[in-house]
Amino acid sequence: MSFIDPALLPKLVAFDLDDTLWSPEMEMIAGLPFRRCEHTGRVTDRANEEIQLFPDVHDILHDLHTQEHFQGVQVAYASRTMCPENAFECLELIMAKNVVSLKDLGHHFEIYPGNKTTHFQKFKEASGVAFTDMLFFDNEMRNIRDISRLGVTCVYTPYGLDKACWEKGLREHAARQKKQKP
Repeated sequence: MSFIDPALLPKLVAFDLDDTLWSPEMEMIAGLPFRRCEHTGRVTDRANEEIQLFPDVHDILHDLHTQEHFQGVQVAYASRTMCPENAFECLELIMAKNVVSLKDLGHHFEIYPGNKTTHFQKFKEASGVAFTDMLFFDNEMRNIRDISRLGVTCVYTPYGLDKACWEKGLREHAARQKKQKP
């Protein structure tokens, strides 16, 4: 990916969970308790079904955690899941490249049934970040439409988050920031 001026990076990056960062959806699994194998890092539910990050998500989240140009970028999770307790447990157990849990990487958590617009209002209040300084990834077009109306840069990820979607989001956000700056 070509270099993006750090001043043009989003101040907050928000991710949907189910079918954006991981699979399967929380409603489709047996649920608690979850286990993390210390040797493989695999996270499984009570029926031994594995919850997996999409392949590129490991690198994307690891970069957000370790790359100097992302220092100061806040990470948020927005999910309308009917099973928030499953999602929170998975955030705690799933590790990006076996280095950092998704929970420890996150700054803001809005994980409950409802409208994503409410989630983003709460992100704005808690973070102090303007909608125009946020970037959001989701696999549901209705959420992309709702949140883009707020002024958030949104990227549709119909097959889960991958590097192409990630880079597209960073480029589109930077382009919007350039247009806004005098």
